[in-house]
Amino acid sequence: MEWRIPLADLDYDQEEEQAVLDVLHRRWLTMGAITAAFEDEFAAYLNVKYALAISNATQALHLACLALGVCPGGEVLVPSLTFVATANSVLYSGAQVRFVDINGADDLNISAQQIEQQITPQTKAIIVMHYGGYTCQMPEILEIAARRGLAVIEDAAHAPGAKYGGKSLGTWGDVGCFSFFSNKNLSTGEG
Repeated sequence: MEWRIPLADLDYDQEEEQAVLDVLHRRWLTMGAITAAFEDEFAAYLNVKYALAISNATQALHLACLALGVCPGGEVLVPSLTFVATANSVLYSGAQVRFVDINGADDLNISAQQIEQQITPQTKAIIVMHYGGYTCQMPEILEIAARRGLAVIEDAAHAPGAKYGGKSLGTWGDVGCFSFFSNKNLSTGEG
C-alpha cells in the first residue's frame, strides 16, 4: 500500500485560472498593478498603513530582523516548535537563535513565562509564531518586550484572518510576516 498525503488540497477553478492569465497578459509577474492592489487590499484588511509583498515569509522574517537591528552579537528568542524559517531568518542576520519552550500540549505557542526566563543581555528581539492561527500570549509578551526594550516580530504564516481582541494577528508586534504559500489558508501560489 502506498500512502499519499498531500501538502495542500487546492480548490482552484476558472476564476483563479483567469486571474493568472490576466497577470501573464500584463507582462508583470512581480511588482505590477496586481501586486500593488494586493498590498493595498491586504493592508486595509489588516487595518494597517502598509503591507509589502515579497517572495516568501522566510525573506519577510529575515528583512524584519534586519529592519529591527538584529545583527551579529545579538540573539533572538524563537519558539521551540516552529518551521525552520523562523530560526533561519535570525541566522541569516548573523545573530544567534535562542529557543524558548511552548506552553504545553494544549497550547503549542511560545510561553511568555519562558520568554522572561530566557532573556539575556544579548537578546534583541522575540519572534512569536501563531501556531495554527491560535494567538500567542500577545499582551503578556508585549509587556515583557516593552519592559526589556525588545522588538517583537510576529510569524503570522498560519494566521491570515485570525484575530485576538478584535485585532488581527500580525499587527500586534513591531512587524508581522505572513505566508501565502500553497498550503496556507490564503494562497497566492507562492509568497
